[in-house]
Amino acid sequence: MNTLLQETRDLRARYDEEPSHSDHVSELALQLFDGLHPWHGLDQRTRTLLHSSALLHDIGWSQTPDGKGHHKWSAQLIRNHGWKSLKGPDVALVAQVARYHRKAIPQPEHEDFQALSSSAQKLVMILGGILRLADALDRTHTGRIEQVSVLVREDVLLVKVQPKGKWEAEKTMFETKRDMLELAAKRPVRCEAA
Repeated sequence: MNTLLQETRDLRARYDEEPSHSDHVSELALQLFDGLHPWHGLDQRTRTLLHSSALLHDIGWSQTPDGKGHHKWSAQLIRNHGWKSLKGPDVALVAQVARYHRKAIPQPEHEDFQALSSSAQKLVMILGGILRLADALDRTHTGRIEQVSVLVREDVLLVKVQPKGKWEAEKTMFETKRDMLELAAKRPVRCEAA
């Protein structure tokens, strides 16, 4: 999978004008993935697919200077890339995880999501939910949240953050974007300073 991450970084270099943000979001996403492992039990390969999605989540900005619909553009650029290190189903998975980092969560009319197998849909809900939170926690693109950990309980998933300075924008966006992971985990997702 190191080949995948190298190919991912090469693709990102063609389109992402702010790699420091996608790097930070990737770090937070992987910390969330690791902290949530007692709940989801997913493997290292799936972690690498999340890493790839996180690195590429904002490449769509290159196609829409005002950012409108950039999440859909990111998914399209991922789908249309001539991947050497990913096969078809994984390409679709990485594209859909990146696509759902913002705006609406999967809906019945979202054809690309509905075309996935039920197991892939479940992975998109989990990984997309994680990516949404990681992106929310870098809302200002300033790295205010330095680190996260997760307390997994039967009644709640509690994300503990280590902020530097004020982080109201990140907390507000976390509240907005926790919806997808809550659906996947079937329990509330909360956030507080460690």
